[in-house]
Amino acid sequence: MKRLPVFCGGTLVFAALLLGAHNVCAAEQEPPKLVPITPVAPGLQLSRLFNDHMVLQREKPVKVWGWANVGEEVTVSFAGQARTARADVAGRWVVQLKPMTARAEGLELSATSGTSKVTIKDVLVGEVWLLGGQSNMSFPLWIRSDGFTKAEAGAHPEYQSIRCVSTLHGDGADPSYEKLDWIQKEPQQELPFKREWVVFGPDSLNLHAPAFSAFGFFFAKNLYDQLKVPIGLVDTSVGGTLAHYWAPGNEQKKIPELEPFFKEEIWFPGCLYNSTIGPIRDLTFRGAWFYMGENNSMTEPVSIFEPTYRAVIASWRKTFDMPDMPFGIVQTASCGSGKNVYGPGPNNLVQEAQLRIQRTTPNVGIVITTDEVHGDLHIIRKQSHGERAIRWAMAEVYAKSLPRGQKPRTWGSPVFKSAKTKGNRLILQLETMGGEPLKLTGTPAGFVVAGADKQFHEAQAELVGKTSVAIWSDKVAQPVAARFGWSGTPYINLWTESSLPVSPFRTDEWK
Repeated sequence: MKRLPVFCGGTLVFAALLLGAHNVCAAEQEPPKLVPITPVAPGLQLSRLFNDHMVLQREKPVKVWGWANVGEEVTVSFAGQARTARADVAGRWVVQLKPMTARAEGLELSATSGTSKVTIKDVLVGEVWLLGGQSNMSFPLWIRSDGFTKAEAGAHPEYQSIRCVSTLHGDGADPSYEKLDWIQKEPQQELPFKREWVVFGPDSLNLHAPAFSAFGFFFAKNLYDQLKVPIGLVDTSVGGTLAHYWAPGNEQKKIPELEPFFKEEIWFPGCLYNSTIGPIRDLTFRGAWFYMGENNSMTEPVSIFEPTYRAVIASWRKTFDMPDMPFGIVQTASCGSGKNVYGPGPNNLVQEAQLRIQRTTPNVGIVITTDEVHGDLHIIRKQSHGERAIRWAMAEVYAKSLPRGQKPRTWGSPVFKSAKTKGNRLILQLETMGGEPLKLTGTPAGFVVAGADKQFHEAQAELVGKTSVAIWSDKVAQPVAARFGWSGTPYINLWTESSLPVSPFRTDEWK
């Protein structure tokens, strides 16, 4: 089993820190020890996620939970409703509110028991989405504002209805590694820390502002522009993590390649699911986004990525009792100093797996990112990802919310369908959503072609139909296989007519 690479010199240190401090120079340090989370104090209290400026999900039953003395009766009041529950033998209580319509006017939510009362303020009702993954998801808006300025934020006070809470990382950074109470062997009943909800505004763009996912913001901004209701984001992401951290360990024991990872002292399967997903299992969401895979491409065997990623989708749907929970995949980033037509690597296999997961799993969307190559794995332009994400959400999750007569926009990446040799050309047929035409721009186009010798050469390309591409090379007399964008820093010059990039693909199954 190969662990993540150790970046301890030169410019790689910064990139490694961004990917996750627990993977940096680990060999030089004593392994940190796990500690229990801070125990729940006696007496009446709401769960650590319930705080001022929270957003609750509209049009669905909503659970509110917290803690009290064993056997105490607790009444929760909100928006004209009052619901009562009794604390169980562990002191935990849960009430369920009836579905509510969206409201942008902040209200108080209170829990009372005897003479005790706790209240949170400025609680809105709207759309709530779960965010997960690693640093490309957790990167805060002040680092990745993509040209969105403080002046623009100030000119749109309505965006203050967009709120984000981060379950683990705090003021723009991943959680402290000095005290690992946020990594747990067993599923927990409560989050490690009390978490504050952040209201979007000009201050969100200040240096070291409280954590507010940049991808999450641009998705939420586009969603707000469409729906005009409050948007809540619950960000569980942590930099440098692997997919198997985010699904229950016992549900991954049937994955043979994962067996060595169960022997890890800290970074074992389920370690972050236990501390951040399990404790919020009663929260109500519309759907989830997961931005994960960069570190999986640097960890052997790469083959663990697909089954563990599938385990995340299945387990989150089970945890939140949403068998059809909308689940969005953000494709892993490309990384390098210059674009190459061909340079195969493990990241291509991760990207291929993500597209395969999306194609074979119901109610799963995908955002293709490989048209943007950056110097490290942290893509600058989160705004374009939010714009692509909203296309899937509106078409597949909120189709009924579209104005009458407006058709949903296409959102999915075209996929390879078939290849046929015709003389010295290979004719590739792609399947596009709704038969949307393709467009080819620039030179080179990003294709390579090979004959029976399995040696790939850069190919020329031209469209020969709405969804067909002919490719050829003077160095390949009889082509039998092609790859597109098959590089860590790919050229992506094949697009849909509505300007979505085609994901990297290959026609072969060669090693």
